[in-house]
Amino acid sequence: MAEDTQHEEESKLSIKLIIKRKGFELITEGTISTILEELDALTNFSDKVAEKMEISEEAPSTEPESEPLPSAEEISITPTADMPVIKPSKRTIDNLGFLFNTPWGRTPRTVAEIVKALEINAVPDRTSSVNIYLTRMIQRGIIRRIEKEGKWAYFKLPT
Repeated sequence: MAEDTQHEEESKLSIKLIIKRKGFELITEGTISTILEELDALTNFSDKVAEKMEISEEAPSTEPESEPLPSAEEISITPTADMPVIKPSKRTIDNLGFLFNTPWGRTPRTVAEIVKALEINAVPDRTSSVNIYLTRMIQRGIIRRIEKEGKWAYFKLPT
């Protein structure tokens, strides 16, 4: 009973949350419970601001150095026969989500294959932007990656 009262008191505690991103910072104030309820919306808003301002930021990495970006030639020779058709969105992260929610996305795919799949669906994007969003999706547990023939390959586990 005392634990429930303490939890209620903590959730009414007023806090100030500062989200620092490369090029801007967001500041919000509220109770812990209010900010917790809106955390996903704040994250999405922060991502949209970065995307609209075309801010390219490297996500902090606790993993080894990332591989070099695929060349235009590597992307151009990537096979396209089994690439999925998705409903295009203006947001890169949505387009990546749509790709990985298809059976195609359950097989490990290199960055070159992913960039090519976006091109095939008429939503081309910079390889550096795709890398950033792939890293964010890994951090959020949406997708995973493995090393495949010396390169990272990204996929979604079947649910």
